[in-house]
Formats: sequence, C-alpha cells, structure tokens
Amino acid sequence: MFTFKSEILKKILVVIVVLVSLYTFAIVFLALPKIDDTIKNLEEANAKEVLNKVVVLTDNVAKSLDDFKKESLSHHKAELKDIVNIVYSMLDDAYIKSLLNPNDAQKIKEDTLERISKIRYGHNNYIFVFDYDCNILVHPFVKKGTNMKKVLDIKKEPIVPRMLQVAREFGEGYTRYWWMKNNSDPHPIEKLSYSQDFPKWQMIIGTGMYIDDIEDEVERRKRELIAELKKIMNSTTIGKTGYIYIFDKDKMLIHPNSNIEGKDFKKFLNPGKKTYIYDDLIKASKGNGVLYYKWDKPSDKGHYVYDKVSWIKYIPSMKLYVVSSAYVSELEEISKCLHDKILYIAILILVLSLLVSAYYIRKLLKPIHDLADTANVIADGNYDIRADIKTDDEIGVLAKSFNVMVDRLQDHIQNLDKKIQEKTDELQSLAITDPLTKLYNRRYFSEISSELFELAKREDKPLSLMMIDIDKFKNINDTYGHQSGDIVIEKLASIMSNMKRESDIACRYGGEEFILLLPKTSKDGAFNLAQRIRETIENTPIEIKDMNQIISFTISIGVSEVVFDTDSSIEDVIKRADDAMYKSKHDGRNRVSVL
Repeated sequence: MFTFKSEILKKILVVIVVLVSLYTFAIVFLALPKIDDTIKNLEEANAKEVLNKVVVLTDNVAKSLDDFKKESLSHHKAELKDIVNIVYSMLDDAYIKSLLNPNDAQKIKEDTLERISKIRYGHNNYIFVFDYDCNILVHPFVKKGTNMKKVLDIKKEPIVPRMLQVAREFGEGYTRYWWMKNNSDPHPIEKLSYSQDFPKWQMIIGTGMYIDDIEDEVERRKRELIAELKKIMNSTTIGKTGYIYIFDKDKMLIHPNSNIEGKDFKKFLNPGKKTYIYDDLIKASKGNGVLYYKWDKPSDKGHYVYDKVSWIKYIPSMKLYVVSSAYVSELEEISKCLHDKILYIAILILVLSLLVSAYYIRKLLKPIHDLADTANVIADGNYDIRADIKTDDEIGVLAKSFNVMVDRLQDHIQNLDKKIQEKTDELQSLAITDPLTKLYNRRYFSEISSELFELAKREDKPLSLMMIDIDKFKNINDTYGHQSGDIVIEKLASIMSNMKRESDIACRYGGEEFILLLPKTSKDGAFNLAQRIRETIENTPIEIKDMNQIISFTISIGVSEVVFDTDSSIEDVIKRADDAMYKSKHDGRNRVSVL
C-alpha cells in the first residue's frame, strides 16, 4: 500500500508536479500570448474588412449618383425639347389658320401667343417667345416688348442674343446662363434653356429649367441610397457593441445613436485629449487610419475612461469619412475568455496529474497547439478551416466555442459580401440599361459593339447592324400624348427582344431610335430579320385600354454589314446603317434599306 510517507510516491508526485508546472508555464507564457495575438489580429482584421466592405459599397453609391445625375440631365433636356416642340406645333397650326383667314391673321397670332403665355409645367416652368430683334413677345416676368439685347447674366454675357444665335444658326439648341429663379429670391441660379427657331413669324420659342432642380433630384436619390446603406450598417457589429458610422465635413450622416446622427460632429469634444474628436479622426485619416482615445460607455455615461479604437477611411468621390469603432476591452474579451478557460484546464490537469502519467499530460498538450495552429491559419485569411478537436473535456468545449466564433465571423463576412454583391449588381444593371425599355443603353452599346467588332475581325466572321426608327413618332406624341408614345417605344422594344437571338445586342440608341447588333450574321440575314420585325410592327396595333385608343405605327430600318477592308471601327458601320435608315425614310417609310 502506498502512502504519502513513501519516498517513491513523493518522487513521483514531485515529478508530476514539476511536469504539470512546466506544462502550465508553457501554456501561460507561450501558448496564451500566441493565441492572444491571433485573436486580436482576427478581431482587427474583421473590423478592417467590414470597414473596407462599407467603403466599397459607399463608393458604388457615388458612382450610382454620378450616373443618375447624367441620366437626369439627359431626361430633362429631352423634356425641354418635347415641350417646345408642342408649342411649335401650336404656332404652326395658328400660322396655317392665319393664311386661310388673312383678315384675322393678327388676332390669331396674338391669341396663340396669349395661350402660350399661360402654359406652366414642372416647378412652375414657363415658355418664353421673342422676335429676331430680341423683343419679348411672351414671358411671365418680363414686360411684352422689352428689348433684351443688352441684358447680361452674372458672367457679363448676353442671354437672349445667344439663344437667338443658336436657334437661327442651327434651328434649335441649348444654352446655359444665370438667372433669378423668382422675384422673392434675388440670387441668380444657373439655368439650362432650349430654344427653337420659328421662321414663319420670325420668332424664337424657348423654355428652360434651373440646374438646382436636377441637384434636388440627385440629393433625393442620395438620401435614398444612404438610407439603404444605413440599413446594412445598422445590422453590422464589431466585437460586442462596436459599430460603423459615416460623417462629412458638416455633420454626422449615419450613426446607430439617434442623438448623434444628423448633428454637427465638429462640436464633439475628445475629453481625454482636450481636443475635438472630429479633428482627431480627420488627422488619423491622413496618417495610418487608426485612432486610440478615451470614451464613455452607454452603461456609464460621462466617464471618459474606457479605451476605444477607431479605423477611418476617406472616400474622395463622396467626400465622406467611414469609421469602424470598438472598445478595446471588447476586442480582447474573447481572448480573456480563452485565458480563463485555459487556466481552468491547467488547474484541472494539475489535480488530475497526481493520478495520471506524464504520457497523458503530453497528449493533453497537443490539442492546445493544434488550436493555436488553426487560429494562425484562420488569421491568415482561411476561414474554411476549423479546429478538429472532438473531445468531451474543456479543450473540446474551447474548440467548439472557437469554431462557433469562426462560423459567425465567416457568416458575417459572407452575408456582407452577398449584400454588397447584390447592390453592386443592381447598380451595374442600372448603369447599362435603359429604364423605360430595359434594353441596353447607348453607353453600354458603345463598349460592347467595339469589342464585337474586333472579335469579328479576328475571327473573320460577318457582323451586321440595323438602325431602327419609329416613323412619325412626333405625331404619335402630339396626337396621343407622351404616355402613349412611351407605350409605343416599349412595344417596339418587346418585339425586338422576342425576335432577336440571345447573342444579338438590342439597344435603345436615343429617343425613338434603336440599334440591333447581329454577330455572325450577313447583311442578307439581317435584312430578312429586319423585314420580319417591320412586318410584325406593321401588323401589331396597340390597344390603349385606359384611353380607348388603338395606335398603329410603322418603322423604318437601315441595314449594314461590316466591311473589314474599309471599315476602321464600328462607327463606320453605324453611320452606314443610319444612312440606310434615312433612305428608308426618304423612300416612303415602313421599309428596309441596305447600304
């Protein structure tokens, strides 16, 4: 029987205690620091990764706003032109009536101008008319007969003479100048105007819009996109209570604390340094992008004694600062939890070691090293690996907790990646498609057509192109209204999409013009397809149920095939197809011409 008086037992116990002590020493001074560093690096990497994802998403928002602004300006230009075309039609009708009733010619003219003076649309926009001597004939704010030759904008440039020059020289055109928006606001605002010549009565018709109306639309779109960004950011956490926020030079734009969001961020003090936290963050963004400081906690308001760290990046395209922020103690919380568990394991091993052999102690050490190695692999960016420790002891619990932590981290990153990818795909789709017809827009066509031209040239395969234009589309708008005109455009786009091959590229080129690019197709094949499209359109009237109308329309098509010996770019083919389309117009419309 062994007793504690036995020298052999004492020696065995001393050996075991020494071995366990050495093992505990190894854990505390070798393994734990390594795990601490790994966990800390993982948390910091997570915070930086989240920050980078939000930066990418915010940058995509900037690109979306830029595209939206360009599309909005293009849309408003088309709207100005359409409105002036309507007024032009009114004057043209009045002119014909005056020729048929010469005795009432002057009255017909004056009545028409009076009706035009009452036209309002949009944000109280109006029509103006002046003669070739720059005398005002119609204007809601300028007295009739006022001569505008010497009226200058804030850049000392004449306004009306420039409109007159553009309209007389080109028949129509756009001009920009600075003008007062209303009588109550004396500050001039940049204005875009469209003017058209009406030579029959030696008049210039025009209308305009203020550029700040477009800026208001862009600002509205910006608010919508930021609201979407806010939803994503509010569902993202760093550590336990860490978060992401965005501010600009004026105020806090997005912040999980409603008391801070929308406020002047420049006025928030950094009590620990007696500085302003805004200035400290800006300075950090110009350096290494990291700021350590003292701050309070929601549970301990007003006591700025808690260490906090923020990572910051500046987004030039949006002039915004994106910050991911967390308490240092929370970043170290997982590491401390591991500390406690490992120490408990060490104590348990020390007790059990009095009854077990040194072999079990060495075997017990192996899972710890495996866990540290796994943590290192994950720290290097491989989030697919897991700790393969399936024991029922504390080390197994630690491994399971570690795996759960990595699972959550991987799921968090994947979900954020998915959200960013979905938003990126949506923004990319908006950038290359026409919103009305869902066909590709002109910008995308310019990119893909050049690529297909070079591909066809390398492979020596035919490439054809057809230019399609709706016949007398202005009459459709004038007769049935612009809403019906949009329905006609959508119908043509739908028929093109249904009749083309999957490899063919259909694009709304502008207004009522469309292009169909046909890879590996000769002009004969393109001609046959064009005839089928033309006949389908001719035999497909559109029923407008709400207006109890049936609209029949036709199209004119020009077809051309790439001639690689002479065509230097796709633009040569487009020009030839456009000429062929105008030949179809000249020959009577509703036909297909090939050049």
